[in-house]
This record gives sequence, structure tokens and C-alpha cells, in this order.
Amino acid sequence: MNNIIVCKSKTADNPYTFLNTRISVYSYEELCYYIFNNMVLISEDDMAERLVTWISDEIEMPELSDRVDVLIEKKAFAQDIMVEILTYGNYYSSEEVKNFMEECQKLRNMNPQEISKKKADGYLKYKHYIKAGAIYDDIIAYKESRGENDEFLGNIYHNKAVALAGNLQLKEAKDCFIRAFSLNNNNESLIEYFCVLAVSVDTATLQKEIKKRGMPAGFFDDLMMELGDSKEDVREMSIYNKVQKAVFNRMNGNLEDYDRRMDGVLGQLKDEFRSQIV
Repeated sequence: MNNIIVCKSKTADNPYTFLNTRISVYSYEELCYYIFNNMVLISEDDMAERLVTWISDEIEMPELSDRVDVLIEKKAFAQDIMVEILTYGNYYSSEEVKNFMEECQKLRNMNPQEISKKKADGYLKYKHYIKAGAIYDDIIAYKESRGENDEFLGNIYHNKAVALAGNLQLKEAKDCFIRAFSLNNNNESLIEYFCVLAVSVDTATLQKEIKKRGMPAGFFDDLMMELGDSKEDVREMSIYNKVQKAVFNRMNGNLEDYDRRMDGVLGQLKDEFRSQIV
């Protein structure tokens, strides 16, 4: 996990790994943090006997282990088990736990498409682009079969485009961003469209498309600044953002840096794709 979490409980020798995201936690505090921030991605298989064993044996909290075991025996909702874990210690305040419980209730009242979007968005956060894209596709098929071409569908197309761009499926991403903009009228979708376009065409073609779409004067310069923003050059950035950085350098004549970055991107792309299909 990337965030710094102060742990006061025992640190496990062997982690607990959540099945849907393959994220591993090593302490009670990390377990709480993951549950609090990923409620919709946690399945009944995560809240099962293997969790009881891990809590008892690895972080040595037998009382909590017994409480979770009782709930599992009663076939309680996974969300009820999460609340039991969160309320056992003091990692989150009572007000925060209350907010979590309210979010649980909201989730139960959502329609299936809204729940599916939340799941897909969660996978997108962890760069599981294939899983996220498959869920977005199901939502799109359902909505379009019913003629529901609304803002919600536009946002689905936007997030699907982000997933596609993350896997460097740039043509498909470009088409989805434009479809998203036609439905949600959100300038962010249009700007992302131009970002993808900048990665896949030459400067003259990009400028022509910017003019065709009626973008304001100076938009091209602003776009180039966004692509070349040095603060984005960090290890955790997505493959697509790294490609943007490479393209910016190519457009500014720095072919050596472009080649270096693209060699790194291709290696990372292979690794991330393998991790998604495991």
C-alpha cells in the first residue's frame, strides 16, 4: 500500500491479500484502511474463514477473530463484518465509522449500474484496466439497449476511455472520450481527447483538430504545457502519462529522451498487462 499508515498492532509475517485487487495488508491498521477506502471491491470471499485465521494467527487479535467468525457463521453481510472490524479498534473515529455505515446503506440502495460503476472505478484506481473496462462495457451495453443516452452514460464512456488509454489502446480511447463529451458535455472529456490525440498524431494534425473543434486561442500551448509538466514525472504515474511525457519531448526535438522513455514504457506495459491477466 502506498500511503504511510502508523501501525500500533502486531505486524504480520504473512500478509492478508484481497482477492479482487491483490492488495496485501500486514496489520490491523492497514486492514482497516483498505476496508474503509475500498468497500465496494471487497467480496464475501474476502470476508471469510481465511480472514478469521489471519486475524487470529498473524496479527494475534483473537477476540476480533472470534467476533468475525460469529458473523460469518450467521452469514452476515460482508459490509456488517467490515463495520465490526472498523469498530473494534480506534484507527477510525466513531464519526468516520458512522460515515462508512451511511455509505454502506447508500450502496444497498443504489441501482445495479451505479454499483457496477463504483466497482469499475475502484479497479481503475488500482490500474486493473481490463477488469474495469469489462464492467464499463457491460454498463454501456445495458444503457444503450434501453436508449438511456444520458450524462451517467457519458461518464461511463469517459472512465472507459481512461482505462483504454492506460492500456495504450489510444484509438479506442480517443473515440470514447469524444462519445463521452457528446453525452456529458464535460470539458474534461474533450481535453482528455486532445491529450490522446497528441500522443497519436503529428503537431500539424493536432493543431488542425483543435481549430476544427473551436478551442480558444492558446489551447495548443496549454496542452503542451500539460503534457510536459515535470511534476507528473513520478514513478507512480500511469503508462499513458509516461507516453505523454515522451511525446512532449519528441515534439520539442529531444528524440534521445523520447527513445529512452518509450523503451521503459514498453517494458512496463508488458509487466502491467501480465499482472492484469493473472
